[in-house]
Amino acid sequence: MTAQPRPGLSEASILAAVLPQLPTGEQVEVGPGDDAAVVRLPSDRLVVTTDALVEGHDFLPGATLPRWIGRKAAVQNLADVAAMGARPLALVVALSAPAGTDPSVFEELSAGLAERAAADGAVIVGGDLGRADRLTLAVTAMGAMAPGDAPVLRSGARPGDVLAIGTERLGRSAAGLALVLGGKVHVDAAGSISLEDITTPDAADLVRHHDAPEVDVSLGWGAGRTAHAMMDLSDGLVRDGGRLAAASRVRIDLDRAALAPDAEALAALADDLGEDPWAWVLHGAEEHAMLAAFAPDEVPTGFRSIGRLHEAGDGPAVTLDGTPIPGEGFDHFA
Repeated sequence: MTAQPRPGLSEASILAAVLPQLPTGEQVEVGPGDDAAVVRLPSDRLVVTTDALVEGHDFLPGATLPRWIGRKAAVQNLADVAAMGARPLALVVALSAPAGTDPSVFEELSAGLAERAAADGAVIVGGDLGRADRLTLAVTAMGAMAPGDAPVLRSGARPGDVLAIGTERLGRSAAGLALVLGGKVHVDAAGSISLEDITTPDAADLVRHHDAPEVDVSLGWGAGRTAHAMMDLSDGLVRDGGRLAAASRVRIDLDRAALAPDAEALAALADDLGEDPWAWVLHGAEEHAMLAAFAPDEVPTGFRSIGRLHEAGDGPAVTLDGTPIPGEGFDHFA
């Protein structure tokens, strides 16, 4: 993702190529190009979150594309806004890269960010461009709730609620990551994914999902607003479920039968890699789907039930059919 500096390449020339790719919207009074953006708020409350992707830690050159990195950076922030029951509004992006980075990297990253943001009604309104030893992308996302709406917190779940997830299958991102970390993946400039010694059908789709997850975050400000508690699934079902349980002072018992199809769908690839598909389902990170607690018989379309909530006790916060679950999920500093 690096190249020799081109004659005349500068911050100004990079911005000149990038800024036209960032469409504006009626909510933007002042967009990219000035000292700061000015955004019109549709309500009197602003929802703000931030996250970053760092080369070598959050993505590996050769196993993804700049456009996919941009899309992933957008979705992980949009999901946090949506998990509060808010509608995304605008993103600010700080991009740092080594000297000699090819200009196309900046253009493709920006295009990926803008595409994914636009899909959920948000726009890129500004940011920063700098130099660093490795490619780093930090995104701050802003959203707003409709007047009179309350945020959906992690702390509102109740004993007797149903735990539900806003995606058809879990563990896909973790499976894609296992392929990447196993050195099995090469992505060419056209976005074609080749896999070494892997014959499992649709394995390339798992890599693509890990690199640029496609998830319906609109469930957060849509059907998810009826949830008693909600968060996005970023660090694994057990770890994030434990956070929701702790905030709500409840205990979660996951339903093995409900999650079995998720593990079965990944079983062939797990055999190829010598992995446990249940570890991907229970601990796999970076899905960014909505994880929510609903009243019984009130799970809306777009979510599926995967467990029940009970009174808190002395045992583990999250179990599987009443049994403790080994492992803890993703931790940035572990």
